[in-house]
Amino acid sequence: MKINSLAFLTSLALALPAVIPTVTSADAQVRKDVSEYAGRRCNTPPRGSGIIVGQFSGVDDSPFISDGDALVAIDRYRCFTTMSECKGWLYTMQSKYTNAGAATLARCIKR
Repeated sequence: MKINSLAFLTSLALALPAVIPTVTSADAQVRKDVSEYAGRRCNTPPRGSGIIVGQFSGVDDSPFISDGDALVAIDRYRCFTTMSECKGWLYTMQSKYTNAGAATLARCIKR
């Protein structure tokens, strides 16, 4: 019985990588060279327009009151032509504005 269990677990371990799709490094990478001011300011585009909308809401420490006593809301809404640029922008925003707390909204959607 133990030999059968061992054989089953071994075959499962060998077959599992073939069943689960692997993520290549190209799929997992996010552009890190995107500016905080990337994209363009815009109003909500109509559905079906194909425009990528990036939304970010978070907080940052106030530049006037130190030691984390006051927080300033950071809200940004930008339009992009590619999803990779939008995701890079989100990476930049999350890197820059999550010192005082987690972002409440961070997403890229295609309209």
